[in-house]
Amino acid sequence: MKPVRLGIIGPGLIWQFKHRPVLNKLNGDFAVTAFCASSDRHKADVARDYPGVPFLTDLDAFLQRDDVDAVVVLTPIPLNGPVSLAALKAGKDVLVEKPMAHRLEDGQVLVETAERMGKRLWVLEQDAYAHRWRLVRDVVQSGEIGELVVYDQVAHWPLDDGPYARGGYGKTAWRIQPDFPLGILFDSGHHLVAALSILFGPADWVFASGVSLRPTFGEYDHVLMQFGYAGKLRGTLSYSSFLGAGRNYFHIRGTEGLVTVEDDRLIVARDDGATRTVELPDEDMHEQMWRALAQCIAENREPEYTKECALRDLSTLFGVEQAIKTGDKVLLG
Repeated sequence: MKPVRLGIIGPGLIWQFKHRPVLNKLNGDFAVTAFCASSDRHKADVARDYPGVPFLTDLDAFLQRDDVDAVVVLTPIPLNGPVSLAALKAGKDVLVEKPMAHRLEDGQVLVETAERMGKRLWVLEQDAYAHRWRLVRDVVQSGEIGELVVYDQVAHWPLDDGPYARGGYGKTAWRIQPDFPLGILFDSGHHLVAALSILFGPADWVFASGVSLRPTFGEYDHVLMQFGYAGKLRGTLSYSSFLGAGRNYFHIRGTEGLVTVEDDRLIVARDDGATRTVELPDEDMHEQMWRALAQCIAENREPEYTKECALRDLSTLFGVEQAIKTGDKVLLG
């Protein structure tokens, strides 16, 4: 099978730090054949890493190239939807960074257009391919801690300090003055929503509150969410891109025990006193994602994280926004 010829739109931070290193490993599955950006700012980097590969600033011309089978959309969030739509209409398969759009109706149009055009639309959400979440899911669905009742997660990842700031993610203008809802929850919080969907399935409803603690980085610097599921399960998620990152945790409680999810292990503690530890892999989720996508392309099948899954997670985020704005419980799905 010939490598899939990829055109990269938006070769910025996420390309340099995450996608480029993985695709260099998978050059038998993928070949980067063209780049597109809104300016020449990254042209020198591309010329250094991919000598001789074309670099265009005209999107229409880029999408007409016959040496590009699929485009990888790595643009600022407000551009993900319109750029992906233009690529689908040009007859290209699309692999777009999460979230797939900054308006729910734009995400719906993308899914409908991909279906109508018979093209692939895959959302690059690496947490959806993480082996760790499948290990957690296997434990909580096994019945080892009884019937699931509640989970409680605190995920505070400051953008102004630590690895996110050092990587430059907290210095991008489109994050500092965003044109999308919810603040950074709409960006990095997408990973959490995807992981919760893998673990527990789609939520039936959400109730949420949000507060602003600084004038930048969007509407909310802390969001507290409660999700409800079919049956007894309820869950709370505290998310912030501002509050200190210390003492984050994730507990899942059932009628017969507790699972604590740590960075490198699960601790399963049953009410009868039995305790065991499950080691979690130190994994490169981006590499796992691209390897899984390469296999799906080779076998001509959909990935586990389909465009419909991505649209559902996007809808959940907009449900959170509505719950904050109205102060009411919002039905999802």
